[in-house]
Amino acid sequence: MDGAAHEDYRKRILHTAGNVIRQFGFEKTTMSDIARALRKGKSSLYHYFTNKEQIFEEVLRSEIDELKVEFLRIIEEEPTVEGKIRAYVLNRMEVFRRLARRHMSFIESTAERYDLLLKIHEEYDLEEVRIISDIFARGVKEGRFMIRDISTTATTFVTALKAFEYPFSKVANAARTGKELGSLLEILFSGILAR
Repeated sequence: MDGAAHEDYRKRILHTAGNVIRQFGFEKTTMSDIARALRKGKSSLYHYFTNKEQIFEEVLRSEIDELKVEFLRIIEEEPTVEGKIRAYVLNRMEVFRRLARRHMSFIESTAERYDLLLKIHEEYDLEEVRIISDIFARGVKEGRFMIRDISTTATTFVTALKAFEYPFSKVANAARTGKELGSLLEILFSGILAR
């Protein structure tokens, strides 16, 4: 199998594994289930991955990559910088809720798995800061925002958004969270909008 075919098959494994895990849940899914869905022998999976945890880690990373594309599309559709920030924040929370509900059995199983999720999320934090920084910089350039230190402001804003992630799993009240996010946006805009 050449390099391209090897990578294509690896992607096929991840796509199929994601579907199987969503259907049965992480705990109930076995390597045999994934192999059966691929119509291949289980040994073909071990050529690419050592266990289902490694497969799941890659599934999570690919889902986060898909989120980045979705967030960027949402941002691009908004004509104003304020609209871009608002759309990003509100959609971000909904997408993270969806991911958490989908994968809660994996997350709750052990501290190591939760640590893995946090590690992956922290890798994405840098990307979020970059996205928000770009919007803030555009707002400053357009004369809409007045921000002295874009990088620090973006980092602080992303950190504030993280506070809304932790209660989101089982007890989330979407209406309350939406109201609180609205308040966070009001605070942000009252602090950075040019006067």
